[in-house]
Amino acid sequence: MIKQFKWMLAAILTLSGAMNAGAQPTDNGNNNYVVIEQLPDAGYFLPAPPDSSSAKFLDDIAQWQWGKTMASTERGARASRESLLDAYAIASVMAQVLQLDAIDDEQTPAIFRLVAKSFITGVSSTKGPKSKYMRKRPFAQMNETAWGEYDDTETMLGDGSYPSGHTASAWATALALAEMWPALQDTILCRGFEYGENRIIVNAHWQSDVTAGYLCGAAAIARAHCEPEFEQDIRAARAEYARLKGLPEDYDPAAEADVPHGERFLNNPVDTASARYQADLMLYWSNKPIRSTERGDTAAVEAEYSVAMMQKVMSEAIGITISDLQTPAITRLLSHVLDKASETADRLKPIRFRKRPFVQLGEPSAVAGDEEKERGKSSFPSGHTNLGWTEALVMTEVAPEHQNEILRRGYEYGHNRLIVGYHWYTDIEATRQLASALVARLHADPAFLDMIAAARAEYEGITTGIVPVSRVIRPSSSQAYRLDGTLTTDYTHGIVIENQHKIVRRYNK
Repeated sequence: MIKQFKWMLAAILTLSGAMNAGAQPTDNGNNNYVVIEQLPDAGYFLPAPPDSSSAKFLDDIAQWQWGKTMASTERGARASRESLLDAYAIASVMAQVLQLDAIDDEQTPAIFRLVAKSFITGVSSTKGPKSKYMRKRPFAQMNETAWGEYDDTETMLGDGSYPSGHTASAWATALALAEMWPALQDTILCRGFEYGENRIIVNAHWQSDVTAGYLCGAAAIARAHCEPEFEQDIRAARAEYARLKGLPEDYDPAAEADVPHGERFLNNPVDTASARYQADLMLYWSNKPIRSTERGDTAAVEAEYSVAMMQKVMSEAIGITISDLQTPAITRLLSHVLDKASETADRLKPIRFRKRPFVQLGEPSAVAGDEEKERGKSSFPSGHTNLGWTEALVMTEVAPEHQNEILRRGYEYGHNRLIVGYHWYTDIEATRQLASALVARLHADPAFLDMIAAARAEYEGITTGIVPVSRVIRPSSSQAYRLDGTLTTDYTHGIVIENQHKIVRRYNK
């Protein structure tokens, strides 16, 4: 009874705050992993929402119609029940996934803390673009009503539709929990993904709002990784869950979990019988003229899939030269991410095969030299998009000062594939969720955390000349030290002190 009262009180407080803040229960203090001013600006790294005359809006209409078909189903009933924008609500959903009686501040304080703060961090990331664009919601544009059980039409009319706050908060929470317990990552991610799609079903958001919400949530969690508190909460929640499940202290939930299986949490690719295919066609034709512009030239050049191209793209974003010689730690990180991104996309392609646009339409692409080797490969998912967005999320952690530029370049790298005719729009949009799932999985590996730490230290050393000691870095077995007194990692290069002698460590690729 007490727990039920606390839940109801939390819901009332959340909704009351939403009434006064445009349905945005954000917090700029201790409830956020990152204060709002330091979160990535989706108004910069994402495109503006589509207007009603654009080809992209056709996809919004197609999904708006799909949402109506779900209204009278069990999925529709669930979408209505899950319309409350509240940390306790998403905690209740995730408790089912984790097979716990409840996730709350009494029974599972560490897990609830991670959920609540990830939730607030995710929804906070939508505050800026909502205010910037003030997009009309579907029910307002179509002269209808939103019918989610906890949705208040009058409140939502004063709150922008783009991006979806429910989606950003749920996806951020799902990514945090997937990192906490990779053994259940696909099931966790599936529920987080569906939570976003609920908003289409209840007529509260367009598809493009929901898609942007996923990206906001992923970017917010990428930035949260720069905060020691977030990483500490991940470890505390993992330890608490292991104890609740009666597992030994040294149990590794990532040991038997490989890269995320996108077929378990993403929708199937669009087929030619779908209304969304018409939107894919229109977006193909509307982007084709870009090939003859400077933007098109860039898209063709960046069709190269390599570490060298990632060095170029990220160099432009962070303002320093990334190369094998000058930034070996960052290069090692980029290379590792490329390998994992390739593995993740390549395993899904044959499972969810779709013809590429230039093959389906019998058209030449803008990268003729790649056509022969790529003709028989699936358009879903987009390997380049997976690589670009994964690298962008990871590099946001390395150089958060340039997070907006990094995320924008990562987004554009994926959009290139629509311009050159190698992927459909819906393939590209779905792939970015696959990429954010991969980043969550990578963070469960201690060796990857070492690479991040080494890359961050290298970046700070180049840009400031001083390596901060506040960053938690796992010591290498040699117990060597940098000249500033901090412990090295297995990836530290340059002059270090080992056994009271200065030595030069060289980087081996």
